[in-house]
Amino acid sequence: MICKRCRAIQSQNTKRGTHWTCYHGDTITVLSGLPDNSFDAIVTDPPYGSGANTAAGRTSKSSEKYRNTGAKALPEILGDSMLPEAWRAMMQAAIAETYRVARPGADVVLFCDWRSYSEFIKILGAARFQIRGVAIWDKRNSRPTKNGFRAQTEWIISAKKTGTLKRDSDVYLPGVFSCQTLSTTKRHLTQKPLELMRDLIRLVPDGGHVLDMFQGSGTTGVASIECERGLRYTGIEGVKAYHELATERLTDASKRSQEI
Repeated sequence: MICKRCRAIQSQNTKRGTHWTCYHGDTITVLSGLPDNSFDAIVTDPPYGSGANTAAGRTSKSSEKYRNTGAKALPEILGDSMLPEAWRAMMQAAIAETYRVARPGADVVLFCDWRSYSEFIKILGAARFQIRGVAIWDKRNSRPTKNGFRAQTEWIISAKKTGTLKRDSDVYLPGVFSCQTLSTTKRHLTQKPLELMRDLIRLVPDGGHVLDMFQGSGTTGVASIECERGLRYTGIEGVKAYHELATERLTDASKRSQEI
């Protein structure tokens, strides 16, 4: 249970708009205060806790691991530059809470890279989510590797909570999504293209409630608000600068949707 002091702080740091809520705070703390069986889909891009092949590389600043040449400096990603044991404990607690707040039949769409894939599969399975498969994001433009493969892809894990959600119609998504990665225009170190998130949001039933417990710049929320299917969105972000950015983007997305 969330304590009274934490609940008061959480309330002060919460922003709301038409069909969306944005929390600024610790992911696990905020999740613990949300009711059971509340969300129809979890669509999130969590900190991978990787980004390098050595322990020193994994615990280095996210601004050093993910910043493109020539891009402006951006705030660090909370939870990314951690020792593997600490990162694993954090993700286990967050995913366990996510299972509780997900409705029966809710889909999970979770980004990862090849280094973190096996850990996420274990963590999701231990939390009782059913693993359904994996899709690929082809980033098109990416870093080359000398005498090796270009770092051109990220993985998208598909999982599900046991049960069935009511849908007006079935959805069939591809296994590969080809979308140009953002470079110097991004406002978050690992910001995903809006085009990509619009495709993934198609999994959410009309009128459904979407959760992104690692919100970042709020792209999942913008895609949800703009899709014109009556979706509701809740996001959680621990970095104040990114919380404010997400709030700004969600507010603008709501205004555009109301003008249509």
